[in-house]
Order: sequence, then structure tokens, then C-alpha cells
Amino acid sequence: MATGTLHAQNNRIIGKLVDHHTQAIPYAGVAMLKLPDSVQVKSTLTDSAGSFYFDNIINGTYLIKASSLGFQPYNSDAFNHEGLKRLDLGVLAMKPDGGKMLNTVVVTAQKPLIEQRIDRMVINVENSILAEGSTALELLEKAPGVSVDDEGSVSLKGRPGTMVLLNGKLTYLSGKELANLLKGTSSTSISKIEVMSNPSSKYDAAGNGGIINIVMKKNTAVGFNGSVTVNGGSSRNARYGSGTSLNYRSEKVNLYGNYNYAYRGETEYLDFVRNFYDDNNTSGKPDRTSLQNTKTNEPLNTHNFRAGADYFLNDKNTFGLLFNGNTGKYTHDSNTGNILLNNNTNTTISDALSHNYDKQSWENLSYNLNYVLKFTKEGRELSADVDYSSNAFTSRLNLDTKYKGTGSAYNGGSSSRKGYVPSVTDVYVAKIDFTETIGKSTKLETGLKSSLVNSDNNLRYDTLKNNQWINDTGSSNHFRYKEQIHAGYLSINKEFGKLSLQAGLRGEFTQSRGHQITSDSLVKRNHFQLFPTFFATKPFGENHKIQLAYSKRIERPSYDELNPFRVFRDPFLFYQGNPFLKPELTDALQLSHIYKQKYITAISYNYTKDVMNWVPGQIDSINTTFSTPVNLESFVNYGISFTATTDFTAWWTATHFANVFHNRYKGEHQSGNFDNQMTSFNLNTQNTFKLGNGYGAELSAFYDGKSVYGVSSQQAYYGVSAGFQKSVLNKMGTIKLMVNDIFQTIQFKRTTNYENIDMRTRIRIDSRRAILSFIYRFGNQNISKRDRTTGSEDVQVRVKGN
Repeated sequence: MATGTLHAQNNRIIGKLVDHHTQAIPYAGVAMLKLPDSVQVKSTLTDSAGSFYFDNIINGTYLIKASSLGFQPYNSDAFNHEGLKRLDLGVLAMKPDGGKMLNTVVVTAQKPLIEQRIDRMVINVENSILAEGSTALELLEKAPGVSVDDEGSVSLKGRPGTMVLLNGKLTYLSGKELANLLKGTSSTSISKIEVMSNPSSKYDAAGNGGIINIVMKKNTAVGFNGSVTVNGGSSRNARYGSGTSLNYRSEKVNLYGNYNYAYRGETEYLDFVRNFYDDNNTSGKPDRTSLQNTKTNEPLNTHNFRAGADYFLNDKNTFGLLFNGNTGKYTHDSNTGNILLNNNTNTTISDALSHNYDKQSWENLSYNLNYVLKFTKEGRELSADVDYSSNAFTSRLNLDTKYKGTGSAYNGGSSSRKGYVPSVTDVYVAKIDFTETIGKSTKLETGLKSSLVNSDNNLRYDTLKNNQWINDTGSSNHFRYKEQIHAGYLSINKEFGKLSLQAGLRGEFTQSRGHQITSDSLVKRNHFQLFPTFFATKPFGENHKIQLAYSKRIERPSYDELNPFRVFRDPFLFYQGNPFLKPELTDALQLSHIYKQKYITAISYNYTKDVMNWVPGQIDSINTTFSTPVNLESFVNYGISFTATTDFTAWWTATHFANVFHNRYKGEHQSGNFDNQMTSFNLNTQNTFKLGNGYGAELSAFYDGKSVYGVSSQQAYYGVSAGFQKSVLNKMGTIKLMVNDIFQTIQFKRTTNYENIDMRTRIRIDSRRAILSFIYRFGNQNISKRDRTTGSEDVQVRVKGN
């Protein structure tokens, strides 16, 4: 029995769970039972350090029950609590389960909304009221330190090039396809979001800005159970969805599946002001000004489904099958007015009205076969995965423009363009990982991975001339891309007393072949690169800990960035890829101080060579603007961040994040050099309120200060959201109401003034929405004590933002 020690503090019982190596057991279920009837009176989860506590204890005799995945249930001896101010149960050691199914402890406590772990921040989405009725992309907007622009590109602590993973599964989608997939992934199917600034060598080296992993829900309770969800509401348009999740688990088999449907109506407003100069002197008066206004209607229908089976052959061998699918349809229906003014004569040169109708559809299907072998020797484990992913994307575009003639009628001529973009990407991945524990203080991890990607994009544009559709050979393009990446890694973790060191090295050989069939242009690349990582952690006393992390990472261009075809927004604005893009390399360094596992201060420095950046260009003679990705010389990001988890009262907890950083872009583009830099800051607060009688509330707010991206700068913006919930039907049901961006302040305002480009952009996204949802759970909802993590959940996905 653990001995009790009295301390003069609040009426509190405390303790700590550790394993047989005296390592902390985080997020284990702990329940306090009152004797003699063994009635559960309180329950909680241990924090990241394995500690737990119970407050406001009445006099009586109690015992502690605890459970965690992979450990036998812990039952303490009985102890008395009579008028004590504080009782310390000390260190409670749990034994490994030996691979057997464990008894269940019913834990009604929820994990906190945000958990700050040593190597990552975890946002428990399934516990959040504000997550209801949202998409994966909208959830990322609320994550501390994460920024999402209007195109769906994600940055972390001011660092662009952040890798986004969906349950650790490969998609290898283009930036546009990924943005649609994230918009179509309902929050109903998401369990948590993991934010990692410096991943270890076990992870792919891709992702200069770090890794954000979106983990999908998987029920692990024993027996049969499930849930159903419905939600509905409105932004500028209607939004609604529904879903169901089913699970059956026995000692030998686990079967699970879920399905979610979502409809997302959306209307956006875009304003572009572009100035044109005959002499390219942007410091003087512009000769012509283009005033462009766009209103979009963008309905989105998506279906997400997942099915899997785990078979526990015995205590050592587990086989698994997993199938994931996402299908959807998205329509971009917009009307754009473009007035071109002659500033010298104060007359209108042209007045154009464009209708852009782009109907998109996609089908992303992935299949996984996995195997886990736990050897007799404790700490030795082998896992293997084989993945295949098929991704099909189709876009059918119609762009019609009419010009104003005399009077108010648009009878001054017209132009029409239609496009057909079929894109197919197939991904094959094989992966094997091995873990070995040497003694009590050394852990070794090693593994191999190979991936093969085939992408085929055949774009055809036709223009209408004399009432006949004629192929536009200057804009059409057929592009095929093949890529192989073969990787191996070795990582060693060694403890020297309280000092913990981890060193890793990853090697990746990349072979790529980009074939532009239309012009018979071929770009081949072969290169081998090493990516070292290093981590050091040292505690000082009970409350302080210092951590140092270094990693070298790579960001490879995505397939749409390499494809030189043009995508038109209207006749005066288009986007075009660059087949000669080179990968960018980043050295990332971070020093962190952790106080009481609640307050984290981090200083970071990141240097990127050959940084990829979408840079605007302009053809003044035809009053046209375009954007294309190029390699700039360098990008430097450094800053300091502070994260605090606070318990203001027993019913009010919060996590606060503040980040001050400096971004600097240097490079040469077209006819001149530029050096664009700025100091910026981000603020974020997430507050959770337990109001009693089944009521709860959340309040979140963020502020993103003015910042720079390439040759452009973006104005500051902020957002405030709130939500309420009520447990009903004996806690088997939950009603939630959330309002996002209450004041409708999430707007993107950008300014570009470089060489002959003078442009201002304002985008008012459809961010304010109110959603009402209902969730009903049935069957056994108790937490299971056995789970399976496939090796493929460590497989990373190379995805890019536009």
C-alpha cells in the first residue's frame, strides 16, 4: 500500500501512476470508490506527467482503481480520509498486462480540450462544442499557432509549408484537391488534431513548417456500441449533415466502421484592385486601374466512410485491414465584374461581366493491410504496413464573358472558354518498423519505407470562335509525373539519469520524372539526402524542464505546382505551375522551458533555402495578372511562443497561446531583388466551462497580426466563437449549439507592391455560422483496455497548399 503523507493545503488527494520502469503513465483512467459498497464517487485522467488528484473529499474510507492501455488494473488498499487537508498517495506502480484483455474502469471524465505534451500539442476535437458542424479545414483555424489562408494553405507559428496528415494515411493530393478534401471532412468523424513542430527521424522528412496530424475517430470499447449524429444550421447558406459509427470488439476480433454525410453551402466576396503603369514606375500615378468584384456560390457535398477489422491471433500477433473513402462534389459558381479605367482621361476602357461555373468531383479511396508482432522480450516489436491509395479528381469549367457596349447593355462582344481537367493519382507504399529496448534506459527504433506515385493530369481548353469550339493549344496541357522515394531511419533514445537524449538520422533517395507530353518536355531529378534530428530533455527539480530540438526537413513541390498548365479565374487572372521548381530545405531549432507541465516557453529559429513561393506577375499590355510558384533565395523565421494551461476555478479551465515571430523573404525575381520582412504576432485562447447539471460552454478567440508572405503583406484579422451543450437521456445524448466567428471579422486583406505590380485584395469568406447538433450514443460506452495502432499511422502524406 502507498503511504499517506499530510500536507497543509486544500482538501485534496493526489498521486502518480508509473510503469515498472518508473516512467509516467499519461492519460490513464483513475476512479475513487467509497467503501464498503465500492460506489464510484469521482473519476479523472492522469496528466502528461502521470499525476492525478481529487478535490473536496468528504470523510470516509476509499480505494483507488486505475487502468491504462497495456497494463493490468491497479487496485489500492483501503485508506481513510478524515478531516485531512491533503493526502499524498505517492507513486502507484502498474504492471504490464501480458497481452491479455483487461477489466474495465468506467471513466466519465473527459480529456481536456487541449493537452500540451512534450513533443506535440493535442487538441481533443471530439470533446469540443465549437467543433460541431465544422470541417477539418475550419478546425485548423482554431488550433493555437496555426493559420489557414483563403486558399487552404496552412502555416504553423508563422512557418509555411506545414504538412497536413489525415489519420497518418497517404493521399498525395494537390493543394486544390487537399483543400477540397479538408473542407469535405466533417468534424463528426475527427477525434483529435496533433501539432508537431519538430518530428523525429521516424517521420518522413517532408513538411518544413512541421506536421499537423488529423486523427479520425475509432471506438475501442468492448462489446457492441455506436453513435448517431445530426446537425444543421446556416452561414450565408444552409449547412447540414449526419453520420453514424458502429463498433464490435471481442477478445479475438474488432470490427468497426463509420459514415458521415455533409452539405456545406458557402458564399464568398472577393475584391481586387490592380493598377497598371506604362513605364513600370509604380511610384507615380497609374495609367489604368482594374476594379474587380466577385461573388461566389460554392455548394459542397461530401461522403466520408471508414471500415476496418483487427484480428488478434494470439497475445503476440495482430493482423488488420482498413479501408478509407472520401467522395464529393463541389461547384464554384461565380459572377465577376471587371471595370478597366483610364486614369489619364477619366474614362472607362472596358466593362466586362464574367460567369465562371466549375463543377468538380473527386473520389479518394485507400486500402491498408497491417501486421504487428510483439516479441516475448519486453519492448521488442515489429510492425509492417502495405498501403494503396487511388485518387481521382475531375473539373469541368465554363467561363463566359460579356462586354458592355453602348448604354447599359452588355452587347459589346463576348468570349467563352471551357475546360476539362481529369486528374488521377495512384500511390503505393510499403513500410516496416522495428523497436528494441536495450536495458532499462535505451530504446532503438529503425525502419524502411518505399513509396511510388503515378500522377496523370490531362487538361484541355476550348475556346468559342464563330460558334464553334476550337482547341486552345496554348493553354491545354497533358502532364504525367512519376516519383519514387526510398527511405531508411535509425533513432536511439538514451537516458543518463534525468537527462534524456534522442538522436536520429533519416536517409531519403528521391527519383522523379515530370513529362509535359504536349510540348514533349521532360524534367528528371535524382537525389539522396540525409536528415538528422536531435532532442535533449533535462528536468530541474520537480517543476522545471528544459528541452532542445533540432531537425532538418524538406518540402517537395506538389504536382499541381510542377504542372505548367493555366487555371483561369476570369479572362484577366490565371494561375500557372512551374516544372523547374526545386525542393526547399529547412534547418529547424527550438529551445523550450516547461514549468509544472502547464506553462511552456519556446524559442525557435528556422532557415529555409530555395523557399518555394507563389509570386504574382503582370502582363501590362493585356491588363492581365497571373501567379506562379518560384524558388526564392531564402526564408528566415525566428520567434518566441508561450503556452499556458490555467484552471481559474473548478468549472473554468483554459489554454492560452501567444507567439511573436519575425519572417524574412529574400530573393531575386524577374528584374530585381527584394527583401520583405516583418515582425508579427498571434494570440489564441480556448476556454471551457462546466456549468453543472449536464451544461457546458466554450469560448475561443484568436488574433493574427499583420504579416508578410513572399512579396505580399497581409493585414491583421481576428475571430471569436462560442458554444453551449447539454447532456440528455441519462448522458447518452448531447445537444450542442455553436456560433463561429460571431462578429464576422475573419477577412483576408493583402497588398502587393513589387516591380510593376500594384495590387490590393480583399476576401470575405463565409465564416460566420450557427450550427445545432444532436449526438446519441448506444451500447457499451466503457473505455476498453486494449487498442491497436497500425504502423501505417506513422506513414506521412506529402500534401501542399496552393
